[in-house]
Amino acid sequence: MFAARDLSNKALAIDLDGTLLHPEPQSIPVWGRSGYRYMSGKSAELLAEISNLIPVVIATGRNAQSVQGLVCQLENVSFCGFVTENGLVSRRYLKAINYQDKWDDVTSLLPDWERLSGYEECLGLMIPMYAEEPEKIVEEVLVRRGRTGHIYRENRKLFVYPFMPSKLSGIRDLGFEPFIALGDEVNDLDMLDAAAYPATLITAHKDVRHCVRKKKGYCSDQLSHAATEVLLKYVGEKLREGFE
Repeated sequence: MFAARDLSNKALAIDLDGTLLHPEPQSIPVWGRSGYRYMSGKSAELLAEISNLIPVVIATGRNAQSVQGLVCQLENVSFCGFVTENGLVSRRYLKAINYQDKWDDVTSLLPDWERLSGYEECLGLMIPMYAEEPEKIVEEVLVRRGRTGHIYRENRKLFVYPFMPSKLSGIRDLGFEPFIALGDEVNDLDMLDAAAYPATLITAHKDVRHCVRKKKGYCSDQLSHAATEVLLKYVGEKLREGFE
């Protein structure tokens, strides 16, 4: 069994959209460019209890401005750090800074593309309805400007990262290792694979489910908020086992 001191550099790393937040309305709404996502009150209670047992790090593709919309509603949860923009930004405390000029040379060639605000290191864009091959269009613009970048598409959003982002690297930049990790998409794979106890939902990407099962982690067979609550109960059980 591990003692409390053995967790000094360990953390619970938890993804937001699809893991902690879901489209189905609940008591805690969080606004995003694609609409509201929600967290249940029960999940908030469970997370507050967990934060008294182990440091909690949010690891998300959202920016700091967006994450603040959730954190300000979770007064009873003690967060020890925030990994945003899929690992490009790591901070102990939220501080939103919007450096628009970093990508102005690229956006000047995409005048009909709406730019998403609040991103510090990556470029976030809304894909116009007429754009049939948006990744190719942005790739060509990057070449014209002599820029390189990793392109990641999320439905009608498209992101350009200066290099391949890593949530795990962001967590380590904060001085933590993911002892337990909760996530559902491919951008969560590195932190799930590094965690002693990875966990996910039955609705997660197939590669995520494969990773979790390979590591003998936990996969909830529930859906949406019910799945999140089960995952957080699993976290609490694992932590309490270690203190007995």
